[in-house]
Amino acid sequence: MIEVTIQLLGFIAAAALVVIGIAGMLFLDNLIKKIISFTLLSDGVNLLLVALGYVEGGIVPILIPGMSVSEFAARAALVFPVGIVLTNIVIGVSTTAILVALAIMLYRRYGTLKASKVLKGERR
Repeated sequence: MIEVTIQLLGFIAAAALVVIGIAGMLFLDNLIKKIISFTLLSDGVNLLLVALGYVEGGIVPILIPGMSVSEFAARAALVFPVGIVLTNIVIGVSTTAILVALAIMLYRRYGTLKASKVLKGERR
């Protein structure tokens, strides 16, 4: 039987989220569904970064007294991807809030959330 690691499952799930997010943004007509697809894409990128930083049997990246530097380097989880993910979460939340606010404004102006009608400029 093929041994499937947690990291490989993370890569597969991240790829699925990215593909679903891109497909939703390209092929769905509803603006709210496009925003949800955008968040799925963003979550897929975050999961990819977390999976990249995963180390099998890893430890917290703090040098413990008595541990050699080479053992620490081999076992410590990567810190950089986690920092990028935290920054990306903050940026993603604020971007999603702005997109929802724009969707509300477009709905008030055009009376619909269909991107095709909004692009044509069809009002109520």
